[in-house]
Amino acid sequence: MPKLSRRSDEPVIAVTSAQPAHSEELDSRIARYAWMMSLRIVCFVLAVVTPSPWRWGFVVGAVFLPSVAVVLANARKTAKAKKVDAFVAPARPQLDTKK
Repeated sequence: MPKLSRRSDEPVIAVTSAQPAHSEELDSRIARYAWMMSLRIVCFVLAVVTPSPWRWGFVVGAVFLPSVAVVLANARKTAKAKKVDAFVAPARPQLDTKK
C-alpha cells in the first residue's frame, strides 16, 4: 500500500478557518428571508389599521421589503477566522541504517 506523503513546505489548513456548511448557510438565509416577509405582513396589517400619515410609510415598507429581503437572503456570510499559524512538526532524528 503506498504511503501518502506531503511536502514539508505545504501549509496545514486549520479547521477553524473552514467555511460554514452549505446546509447551515442555507438555513440561516431561509430564516432571514422568513423574518423579512413576516415584517412585510406586519406592514400590510398596520397600513390597514393606522391613520393616513403613517399608512403610507407602512405601504412603502410593504412594497419594498420583498426586494430588500431577496438581496439580504442571497448575500452569503463569509467566516472571518483569526489568522492561525500552520502546525510545524518538530524535526525527527534520522535512524542510522548503515551497520
